[in-house]
Amino acid sequence: MANRIWVYLATIVLAGCSASPSGAPPTPAPGRIVVVLTIDWEGAQLSQDGLDAVDDLRKSLVGAPLTHFVSAAYFTKDTPDPTAIASITDAVHAGDELAVHLHAWRSLAKASGIEPRMSPSFLTGTDQLLEFDDGDGGFDLDLDTYSVPELRALLRTSRHLLEQTHLPISKSFRAGGYLTTPKVLQALHDEGFTVDSGALDHRQLDELKAEVLPARLAALWPKVDTTTQPFVVQTLGGSLLEVPIAAVTDYVTAAEIVGIIDAADAQLRKAPTQNVFVVLGFHLETAAEFAGRLGEAIATVRARRELAGRLLFTTVERAAELARRALPPSK
Repeated sequence: MANRIWVYLATIVLAGCSASPSGAPPTPAPGRIVVVLTIDWEGAQLSQDGLDAVDDLRKSLVGAPLTHFVSAAYFTKDTPDPTAIASITDAVHAGDELAVHLHAWRSLAKASGIEPRMSPSFLTGTDQLLEFDDGDGGFDLDLDTYSVPELRALLRTSRHLLEQTHLPISKSFRAGGYLTTPKVLQALHDEGFTVDSGALDHRQLDELKAEVLPARLAALWPKVDTTTQPFVVQTLGGSLLEVPIAAVTDYVTAAEIVGIIDAADAQLRKAPTQNVFVVLGFHLETAAEFAGRLGEAIATVRARRELAGRLLFTTVERAAELARRALPPSK
């Protein structure tokens, strides 16, 4: 029996020596360029052209998942689109993420039991909101016009309506107009959301030749640019993780998206063990015109074998998990 014990102990010692002969700490794992592809379903209309464009993009993405930020307003119109549930469930593939997107549509406010507001527009700063053929409005209404309790009602109703899809809904969020103001952040925290992905470099919107929304974004996210990495934002009672958007295809070219990924690669080379995050987005309602830019850009970087090996495609939810591990512990 004694001999067996000594043999057992010797085996453990030898195994330990083999795993770390010098006693040095293990080599850190290499970092990756964590690429997150997102689509905003705005709540305006489910056009077949847009849905077809998403299908075409999926073929070119070859297995890369999508995070779908979906407005629940498709379900609250006076005459809801009967294909809405099927369209969403067909588009959200295994491995994708379904998350809440909030525009302050009049019909959604009514469904949430709150009095709809009709101004101001985050696009123009005026009392004139965009008109839609179905009679609904509020797409461009500034969310900040609502109180925190009202925003919470909008968020709760949105989640409840999206549950009709019978798909899991994550705790990620994106605001219409990228305007996750302090009030919106507080409502998110109070409703149990943990991640916001709305911070955007206001310079991305230069080609819109508009002044109001870029100015709002510059004031809300003054330090955010295309290279900004995930960071913590504080609210009363707790915090959320902000996962910024590097580019939206409506405002940049495919070549510019490639340039953003190249910049992330340069950042990774400077700190090879630290992940670098790149969030890219497009919209369902304009997918027929702009989604192809994303497919073209991803095909370009994947064709560069060395760079392709450093790419990790994932969802906002999973990227947030990776980002949290690298953040310093909260005090």
